[in-house]
Amino acid sequence: MNNSFRMLHELERLENLSDEYSGALRLLSKRIRKDFWTDKTEKKLAIVLANLNDCYEVVAEYDFGLEYIIQYIKILAKYAVFIKPELKTEYYNELIDDIQIENARGIIEKQWENVLLAEDGLKSFKEIFDDIFQKCLRIHQDKFFCELEESDVICRVVNDKYPINKERFIPWDNTDTINRWNPPGKTYLYLSYTKVDEQYNSRLKLSEYICLEEYRANKGERYYFCNFRPTKKGHILNLSYNDNSLRTYKNMLINHEADLENKILEEVMNNSDIDKFQSKRKIKRAIKKAQKKYDVDKAIIEESVAKQYLKMICSCIYKKVDEIDEEKREEAYKSFWILANYLEEKGVTGIIYPCTRDRKICGKNIVLFNKYDAEPIESTIREFNY
Repeated sequence: MNNSFRMLHELERLENLSDEYSGALRLLSKRIRKDFWTDKTEKKLAIVLANLNDCYEVVAEYDFGLEYIIQYIKILAKYAVFIKPELKTEYYNELIDDIQIENARGIIEKQWENVLLAEDGLKSFKEIFDDIFQKCLRIHQDKFFCELEESDVICRVVNDKYPINKERFIPWDNTDTINRWNPPGKTYLYLSYTKVDEQYNSRLKLSEYICLEEYRANKGERYYFCNFRPTKKGHILNLSYNDNSLRTYKNMLINHEADLENKILEEVMNNSDIDKFQSKRKIKRAIKKAQKKYDVDKAIIEESVAKQYLKMICSCIYKKVDEIDEEKREEAYKSFWILANYLEEKGVTGIIYPCTRDRKICGKNIVLFNKYDAEPIESTIREFNY
């Protein structure tokens, strides 16, 4: 068997270690193909995978869980020093995070299909979200909410065939139009959202490109852009976590722990009685005394855990919806409608959410529950032939 066939065989064995965790195992297999496997590495890599798979197939007969996949990655990292040394520790940490998100995807997507349904005695999606909202988001509002600012770049596009004025950019009241956040009967204002008015290319600003993508614009047609200004600062919830990795929010806890350890160590080392310590017991006593001086910051823990949860949710629920059939679109959007209604009832005035049309950019949109919370700026209207 040549090395390429050996690699394919071992990757197939890896993917079949567990039916329950097949999604996570397939993702790991894809990453090995993409980031590890080259003509130069395949011989050594096939040997490493063969040894790992031999052990894991024995384990899988008795027990298997997500922790085993994480351990697989850690072992791979240990041996990959000799195979792919350019992959640093941060790569493996992010791979573990991606595996965790992929493993959670099935659970989240199932709950998201019906946010009100609870199975097997577990809480429903709405109940879990309400816990997070009441116990964390509402308490630490500055970490999860923002206000609209005059400097924000918020933009809208229409495709009328004739020159238009600013009133055309205000959405018409509707009773049957189906969109991501507003159910039939409600009219929300949808805009692209950026903090900086940056260029996408020589012809388009990033905000304009996002508008065209979300509008599903057709080449050869004429469009009109218009920037808006806020008329109300509002109370906007950020549900767009496409600009940071899960590791970013995990590191909040790791960095806080390291900061506390350094402060405690410094406190002990600066103790004037340090030379008088005669035993480990006295040193431990000094450490305990220092620990009382530096409390764990509960707010950092709550923010980190909530943002990890929101990151995982936002990595799973936002998908392209291209269905023309209204019944299928309604099925895809119904959970968003329930969540939007819940947030409106809690005093939220809008949501920042990611662009789903192009994953290569970190695009964001904003939906305002009151279409008059922002107004079009007529001087910014411009025609664009796509």
